[in-house]
Amino acid sequence: MENKFKLSVIIVNYNSGSYALDCIRSLQKQQGIDFEIIVVDNDSQDNSVSLLKVQLGNQIQLIESPENLGFGRANNLAVSMSGGEFLLLLNPDTVISDPDALRIMVNSLESSPQVGLLGPVIEEPRKNKRVLPRYRYPSSSHLKYTTKFDLLPGKIAWLLGACLLIKRSLYREINGFDQDYFLYGEDADIGLKVRLAGYEVAYCEGVKITHVAGVSELGSNTLDKWLRKKRGLFLFCAKHFDKRDAIHLANMSVLKSYAYLSFLLLGNLLKNKGDLAYQDKKNRFLATITAAREMKQNLLAKTSS
Repeated sequence: MENKFKLSVIIVNYNSGSYALDCIRSLQKQQGIDFEIIVVDNDSQDNSVSLLKVQLGNQIQLIESPENLGFGRANNLAVSMSGGEFLLLLNPDTVISDPDALRIMVNSLESSPQVGLLGPVIEEPRKNKRVLPRYRYPSSSHLKYTTKFDLLPGKIAWLLGACLLIKRSLYREINGFDQDYFLYGEDADIGLKVRLAGYEVAYCEGVKITHVAGVSELGSNTLDKWLRKKRGLFLFCAKHFDKRDAIHLANMSVLKSYAYLSFLLLGNLLKNKGDLAYQDKKNRFLATITAAREMKQNLLAKTSS
C-alpha cells in the first residue's frame, strides 16, 4: 500500500472499549504529525464495537474480527490495511497526555538509522511502578548452550508491547509479529527479530505514557491468565533457546514450582482457601508446571520424529 500518512496508530482491542475511547481521545490531541488510527476489535463480548462506532464514527478505521485473533495476528492484519510510513502499536488501556509525544517519537526514530524499535517511558499507576526496558530475554540468565543472543546490536533486549514504534519497511522485513504467539511473549520476540535484523531497540526517555495494564484480563480466570502468560514465555524459550537449555529450564521450572506450591499450601493450611491472593499464587505455580511440561514434551517429540 502506498504510504498516505506519516504514522499509523494501531490499537488491538478486546473487551476494553471505554479504555480504548480514552486512549483515542488522547491521540486526537496530538500535534505536529499526520496520522491515522486503526482499531482491530478481537470479537469483544462487551459493548466495545457499538461504543467506538457511536462515539468516533469515521474518525477511526474499525476492523471487526469475527474471532479473537490474539495480539500479534491482529496487529499484522491492521498493518496490512494501514498507510503510514511509521507504525505505532498501542494498547487500548494507554493514555498519551503530552500533545507532542507522537511527533517526538517519530522524529527520534527517523533521526536514528541504527534504531529499529522505539518505546516510551511507561507509567503504571495501578501497580505503582514504571516499566523499564529489559536488558535480558525471559529466563535467559543461566543459558549454557544458546548462542543466538551473542553479539546483538545495542544493549536493550526488548520493551513492553504496550507502546512500540517501528518503521513499516522494517516491520515488513521481519514479517511483523510471529503469529504462533497468542498473547504474551510476542513483545520479547519482535524485539529479538529487530536486533537479529541488525537494528537496536531504544528507549525514548523524553516521552511518557500512562498504562492501566491487564485490562483485557480483568475478571478472567486467574489460572487461564497465568497459562497464557507462561505458555507465551515458554514458547519464546522453545523458539530461541538451544534445546538443551530449554529442556533444562523446563525441568528446573517444574521442580521450583512444586517446591513453592508445597510451601504455599503448608503456609495456608489454616487460612481461607478462597483468598484471591492465595488462589492467584497457586494458579501461577500450576500454570508454570503445565506450560513447562508442554514445552518439554513438544521439544522431545520433535527430536524423536
